[in-house]
Parts: sequence; structure tokens; C-alpha cells
Amino acid sequence: MAKNEEPKMSLEEINREIAEIELETKRLMLAEQKKRNADFSEAERRRHEANKKRMDELEQANKNHERIVRTCRHRSGGTPANLLRGGGRFSFSLITRAVMPDGKTILLQCPRCRMMKYPPTKALKESNPKKYAEELAEYNRLLQMSIDEGIEDSELRGPTFLFENKEGVPFIPERA
Repeated sequence: MAKNEEPKMSLEEINREIAEIELETKRLMLAEQKKRNADFSEAERRRHEANKKRMDELEQANKNHERIVRTCRHRSGGTPANLLRGGGRFSFSLITRAVMPDGKTILLQCPRCRMMKYPPTKALKESNPKKYAEELAEYNRLLQMSIDEGIEDSELRGPTFLFENKEGVPFIPERA
């Protein structure tokens, strides 16, 4: 017998070796898939944690902004230590009025506290009439303060657009 020749294996031995190799291959593939699944689950968990943290930070930032807007008097004056505490004998309202492109909606803005106040929507009126009445009263108070005590001609106008339905009747689109 030559040195390079392998001993002849029976058909049963060859099938057994093939089965062992296939089993080992499938075990390795199973381990690899388990690792991929664990990595995916860990990445999903981290992504959910990061999203929750971001949402919490945004909520906290919104609460801080609301607190600043409630603290602000929307008036000129104040001190370097506290600009939001405007007021005094010769102070005036800092609230500006911006007419939106629909030509009807007025956005109220305060440059000190970065307040932006739209009139309440019809959707709020239908879903929560009490909150609608409160927001409308606050909006009207700030609007009147801007008109009565504000700088003359503090109304800003940009381009306006006329929206019409299929019948050609003008309408104001609902804000989202």
C-alpha cells in the first residue's frame, strides 16, 4: 500500500462522519444565531433607554420653558439679575403680534421668554371646552395687553395665502 492512500472507509462510516460534521456545523450556526439575537436584544434595550431619556429631557425642557413663560411679565424693564421681572412706571408690553399666512390667525410672541401663543383650536373646543375657555381667556388677555400697552404697529405681516375648498369658498386650515 502507498503512503498517500487512505484506508478505504465503508459506506456506513462515511455517512456517520458526514452526519457528525453536519451536527457540528448546525451547533456552530445555532451558537452564532444565539449571539446575534442577544446582541440585537441588547441594542434594542439600549435604544429604548436612550429614547426614554431623550423624551424625559424634552419633557423637562418644555416644563422649564412653561415655567419661564408663566414667570415673565412680558413687559419692558426688569433688572440685569432678572429680566423677566419687567414692569414699572414707564414700562410697556413687549408682546408682538404676527399675522400668519392665512391672514386671520394672530401669533403672540414675547422676545424675553420666547413665548409663542396661538389662539386655541376648534378641536380643543370640542374635546375640552373648559380648557378651551381658559386658553381663550389667556390669549385674549395677552392680545389686549399687546394692543393697549404695546409698541404701536407691533403687528408683523408676511405673505398671506387664500385657501379655498373645492367649491371656491375660502377657509382657514386647521393647525395640527
